[in-house]
Amino acid sequence: MMTIVLGLTAACAYSLYGFGSQRLVRGVSWKTLIAAMFATGFVVFVVPALVVDGLPLGRDGLNDLGLAALGGLLYTAATVSFLLALRVGKLSLVTVLACLDGAFAAIISVAMGERPGALAAAGLVCAAAGGLLAAVERGREKVGSDGRRRWRLAAGAGLALVTSLAMAGVFVAYGAIDAFSPLTTVTVASAAGLAVMLPIAAAGRALLPPRDRAAGVVGVSLLDMLGFLAGSAALALGPVSVASVLQAQTATLSTVLGVMLLRERPAWWQSVGIVATIAGVSMLAWAM
Repeated sequence: MMTIVLGLTAACAYSLYGFGSQRLVRGVSWKTLIAAMFATGFVVFVVPALVVDGLPLGRDGLNDLGLAALGGLLYTAATVSFLLALRVGKLSLVTVLACLDGAFAAIISVAMGERPGALAAAGLVCAAAGGLLAAVERGREKVGSDGRRRWRLAAGAGLALVTSLAMAGVFVAYGAIDAFSPLTTVTVASAAGLAVMLPIAAAGRALLPPRDRAAGVVGVSLLDMLGFLAGSAALALGPVSVASVLQAQTATLSTVLGVMLLRERPAWWQSVGIVATIAGVSMLAWAM
């Protein structure tokens, strides 16, 4: 029961994080948002990490510190892409495509020699087909002598796919860490992200948000941390299949938020693609 509660909490937190970030990123610099998120993660986790794991020493500890830092850099790239995608695209489409990280992770696993089962293979095909349908739209302007509208990537779709690819790399890096707990992993990842983002935000004079947006920035940062905590706890308690499937419903909840609250109206083939992608991602999560 607790696994279900925590898994749904993670999905809700990440969905609300996307919803809040989309509103903020259209009025606050993405540099400010990302710097605030990593600062929050570091402040929240550094003391618990030291209490639980201590200082990671030895060869294995140092190797895993490098993997955690690499994961943090990839997570930085994923977050930048996600926020920029939200700035121009629909929440329902961007989040669903960003949730294809499990599909990319499965492809990486296959390339490394792993043989997926029937359910994972079916989920991969379903997610790929759904992602393709969700990512395209017809252009507004008619071109050519026949006056047809050309197909093109939907606004933010390309960046959302970059997000999912970067997050797949994060999962692979984090999955190889054995020397310490996720608390230290996220602390090191946050520190690596801060090392990159602080100079960028300072150069762009975007270290601090406007006063009227500060509460919102802190809010989405805490939602991101809540999602991480709840998701990690759900996976630790298990079963992993249940926790993974429930966390994958971030795409479902984000679609509901986009359609119900933001009045987004994807084209019919995009709606089919969204449903297929959610189904495929859920199948992959269950198979894992």
